[in-house]
Amino acid sequence: MPPDQIVPGDSAGLYDALAATYEQGYADATHQRAYDELAWSRATALLPPQSCTIIDAGCGTGRWAEWLLKLGHRVIGIEQSNEMIRQLEHRCLGAAFTLVRADMAAADLRDVGADAVFAMGSLQFCPDPAAQLARFAAWLRPGGHVAVYVDSLVALVLELLRLGKTEEALLRLHSRRGIWRTHGQSAAVHLYDERRLREDFAAAGLIDIRAHGLLASASALGSAACTQMMREDAAAFMAREQALADAPPLVDVGKHILMLGRRPQ
Repeated sequence: MPPDQIVPGDSAGLYDALAATYEQGYADATHQRAYDELAWSRATALLPPQSCTIIDAGCGTGRWAEWLLKLGHRVIGIEQSNEMIRQLEHRCLGAAFTLVRADMAAADLRDVGADAVFAMGSLQFCPDPAAQLARFAAWLRPGGHVAVYVDSLVALVLELLRLGKTEEALLRLHSRRGIWRTHGQSAAVHLYDERRLREDFAAAGLIDIRAHGLLASASALGSAACTQMMREDAAAFMAREQALADAPPLVDVGKHILMLGRRPQ
């Protein structure tokens, strides 16, 4: 099947191929680590000070799960990639971590009553993200929070135009899908703008919805330039990106859109 005919819903092969080197991009001073830091500060601000239960949907190699466990929380990780799970098992995360080996669309965690569901870059691979958001909301206790980040439609179109790839930019704009190619594998992703994601959050019954555009500088300067600036002065770079991420007009310009919402009491 031609790559552009791939539909979202099958990313396990791509993550199997990526697993062995996945952590390196987040360990180094790169734009990938910037995404993590920008999302982490906002998502964890939602959590109560006491120990709570968090579902990490698409937990990958367990990076976020490990950080959350160190804060004293209980974590339920959902992952379908066998090779990602193999890497995760090397972390020996302990009794406060539970792994659900499944596609998140097949997982049934309605009885958990979680305090939060985090989906950091995984929702966009679901065949039906709106339906998955409704599942996330159902997994929460009243007052619990959902935090997701997804690829921005606007940011990708701007990047493609900047690279002179006009036809592909128009294709992505029309289809609202992107293709992630790496390590000889391809996977399709849904592309979001703030309006569409906010509508899906509201349809899932979530309230107090807030949005942040993560790494707006990458849309203007490119990811490689952001990585270089981060390596030269990470503190100054992150201070600027934190400020840009809190600017409502720039939500769609961020390479990723982070959206937060709460299940009503």
